[in-house]
Amino acid sequence: MKPALQKDDGFSLVELMVVMAIMGLMAGAVVLMMPTSDTRLERDMARTKTYLTALSRSAISSGRALGVRFEDGGFTSFVLEQGIWQSRPAMIGQGGTWDSASLSSVEVDGQKVALERKQGDVRPHVWFLPTGEVAAFDVTLMVDGRQGHLKSAGNGSFEVSVND
Repeated sequence: MKPALQKDDGFSLVELMVVMAIMGLMAGAVVLMMPTSDTRLERDMARTKTYLTALSRSAISSGRALGVRFEDGGFTSFVLEQGIWQSRPAMIGQGGTWDSASLSSVEVDGQKVALERKQGDVRPHVWFLPTGEVAAFDVTLMVDGRQGHLKSAGNGSFEVSVND
């Protein structure tokens, strides 16, 4: 007489490992599908702030008045030469573009600035003097309904804030 096969009530180690692997994959997929905090606006604003800080320092070190003009896709830098604003990318960098942000408004010295560019108009919105002075301004950028402000009180420091 042969011994009767014992019936185990339970799962083998291999079965448990397969189930755990499947659960891990599913949990990973759920985590990847969760919305992340949107940093596109913060990234565009931080990059613009860094550029403006460098432009301000460059105005002081070069002894020239420099400026920046904001447009929907980004910004362009200028230098004042013989009373005329000119774009000189080789000297001060060409400016920059925003990956996701769009320009909402620009205020200089408390006055809203018209964003439309007229034929031949190459004046900057904001200027940086060799003395370290900066025009007081507030640039508003938007990404997916979120608003961010890049401000200067005119003292050479810049402040970034984001409204959700």
